[in-house]
Amino acid sequence: TGRSAHALSRFRPRCPIIAVSRNSKTSRQTHLHRGILPLYYGHDIQSDWLQDIDARVQFAIEYGKRRLFIRTGDSIIVVTGWRKGAGSTNTMRIITAE
Repeated sequence: TGRSAHALSRFRPRCPIIAVSRNSKTSRQTHLHRGILPLYYGHDIQSDWLQDIDARVQFAIEYGKRRLFIRTGDSIIVVTGWRKGAGSTNTMRIITAE
């Protein structure tokens, strides 16, 4: 639904918030909030939830590298849910861009 990205944007972080979504409507609506860069992810859903999450994270990192605001070695905070659907966001990881 994009609510987690909207909640993060209220804190006005200095870094961009990349919101990856399979829903084009959610991606369009996310443009209305400050500091959020929405990405539409049109690939098929993978059977394993964790692999699907990792694929979307990699998609966002590659986009950031192409746009030159993510470099190899940068620390990235990833906020995800433990299952599909609204209201399940409960995980925050700090990863390093490779």
